[in-house]
Amino acid sequence: MWALHDDCKNIIASSWNDNVVGCPMYILNTKLKRLKDRLRIWNKDVFGNVHAYVKDAEMKLQDIQAQIQNTGHTVALLDMEKSAQYLLDKALERQEEFWREKARINWHLKGDRNTAYFHRLAKIKNTSKLISSLKHNNEIISDPTLLADHVVSYYKNVFCTNSFLQDQSLVEEVIPNLINEEVNTLLTMLPSFDEIKNAVFSLNKDSAPGPDGFGAFFFQTYWDIIHHDVINAVLQFFTSGWIMPNFNCNTLILIPKSTSADSIDQFRPIAMANFKFKIISKVLADRLANIMPSIISKEQRGFIQGRNIKDCICLTSEAINLLHKKTFGGNVDLKIDISKAFDTLDWSFLLKVLKQFGFNSTFCHWIEVILSSANLSISINGTLHGFFHCTRGVRQGDPLSPLLFCLAEEVLSRGISKLVTEGSLDLIKCSRNTFVPSHCLYADDIMVFCSGKISCLNALKILFVKYANCSGQIINANKSTIYSGGVTQTRLHNIVNLFGFKVGCLPFTYLGVPIFKGRPKASYFYPIADKIKVKLSAWKASLLSIAGRVQLVKSVIQSMAINSITIYSWPSAILK
Repeated sequence: MWALHDDCKNIIASSWNDNVVGCPMYILNTKLKRLKDRLRIWNKDVFGNVHAYVKDAEMKLQDIQAQIQNTGHTVALLDMEKSAQYLLDKALERQEEFWREKARINWHLKGDRNTAYFHRLAKIKNTSKLISSLKHNNEIISDPTLLADHVVSYYKNVFCTNSFLQDQSLVEEVIPNLINEEVNTLLTMLPSFDEIKNAVFSLNKDSAPGPDGFGAFFFQTYWDIIHHDVINAVLQFFTSGWIMPNFNCNTLILIPKSTSADSIDQFRPIAMANFKFKIISKVLADRLANIMPSIISKEQRGFIQGRNIKDCICLTSEAINLLHKKTFGGNVDLKIDISKAFDTLDWSFLLKVLKQFGFNSTFCHWIEVILSSANLSISINGTLHGFFHCTRGVRQGDPLSPLLFCLAEEVLSRGISKLVTEGSLDLIKCSRNTFVPSHCLYADDIMVFCSGKISCLNALKILFVKYANCSGQIINANKSTIYSGGVTQTRLHNIVNLFGFKVGCLPFTYLGVPIFKGRPKASYFYPIADKIKVKLSAWKASLLSIAGRVQLVKSVIQSMAINSITIYSWPSAILK
C-alpha cells in the first residue's frame, strides 16, 4: 500500500544508503530495523489514514464541483476539478489496496475497484481467525491468558520434544547412495547474482511477511535499492555455513482444519519466516528440486518436478475399483495418517538419510544449521506469544521443508517396496495387463494397496513400527482407515486388531477428491459443489464488478474443483 505513495521509494533509498558497519547479515538486519522505524514515523506523519484521505478528497472534489455549478465553468476551476479527481482516484486506489492486503487476495484487477468485496472478506477472515475458546481435557479454556499459555505449551511440546529413537538401521537397509561428487559440487557451489535474484522473485509477492514485517513485496519492489546487501547476506551463509541469531525467526499462524475446529490439535501451524531467511532456503530448495526426480522413488508424487497430485488420485481410484477381485485373503487399501508428520520429524534421522543418499558434509551441515536456527512465536488473535527454539520438525511454509520431508519419507516408501521385492507383501490381484503399485504417497498422505493376508499385513505392521522408532513419525490410528474387498468379517476383525485402524466405507475423500467404485454419481460431488456455492454466494459476489466476479469464479474453481473435474466426468445433473 505504501508503495503507491510517491515519497515511499525516496524514504527507503535515503534510509538504506546510511552506512552500517558489521558482517553482511548484521548490515541487512540493521538496515531493515532502521527502515522499519522510519517508515512508522513517515506513515504517521505523512501517509496518514487512508480512509480519511478518501473522505477529504471526496469533499474537495464536491466543493469544486459545487463552485462550477454555482458560478459556471472557468479554466481554473476545470483544472482544479481535474486535479481533485486525480487525488481522489489515488486515494481510492490506496484504500482498495489496503483492504486487498487485509483480505490476502491473490488476484487483482488493475483499474477495476472491488474495495467493498475486499473489505467484507477481510472482516470475515479476521473473524474466522479469532480463537475465543479451546477444549482441553473436557474443559473449555476461554480466559485469554490461559488460552495463550495452553497454545504455547502445546506447540513447545510438538516442536521442542527430544525423540527417544531406537535403532536407525532401516535407513541403511533401504536407502542407496545416489548422489555423486558432481551433483554435490553443484549443490554446494556459491550462488550467483542471478540465482539469488531468481529465488527472490519466484516467491509469492503477496505472501504474508515474517516477524520483521518485510515480505516478498518489499524485496521485489525495491530490489534495485537493496539487492547489494541482500546478496552479500545470502553469500555469507554459503561461505561460512552460519546464520546470525534471530535471522531465522518465524511467526506461527494457526489455520483451522475445519470450520468446527475447537481444540488446538485441530489447527494447522504454518510458519511465516523472515523473508531474508527464506531467500537462503529457496536457493537450496531450487537446487535440491532439480535432483529430486532422480533419487525419489516413483511412488512419491508430492513436490517432485514432473509428478502430479492427479497421479495419486487416479492410482487410488483404480485400486479401489480392483479391491473386490477374487483372491485368497481378499484385498485391502490402507489410508494412513501420520500424527503431526512435518512437525515431529526427527533431525538426526533426516540427516542420516541425507548422508546415506550421499549428500556431502557441507550440504548436510547447511541443512542442520537451517533446522537448528529456527525460533518460533505464535500469533494468537493478532498478538505474538512465546519465543522458543525448535529441536525437531520441518516447518510448513518453508520452501525447503516439503523436499526434506520427501527425502525422509523415502525410507518408508522404499521400505514398502522392499517388502514386495522380498515376497513379504503381496500386491492387489488384477488382470494380466494391469499393474497396481503397492503404495502411493503425496507428502504425508499415504495409501497402501495390498493383499489382505495376515502374514503380509504383519510384515507391514513391523515396518511401520521400525519406521516410527527411527524417524519419530508415528501413525495416528484414530485417523487411519482400512478399506477392504473380498475380506471375511473374521479376517477384517483381525486386521483391525492388528493396526487399530477404523473400517471405512465408500465413497471417501482423498486429496480433496471423492474416491468411489463404479461410475460417477452426482451425490459424490455434492460436497464440492456446496463448497463452491458458499464461496460464490451472492452476498459476497454482489459487491464485485462483472470482471471481478469472473476472476473470483476462476480463482475458486482453480483451487477447489480442478483436480476432480479433470479426473472425472461430472454428471450433467450437478453441472446444471
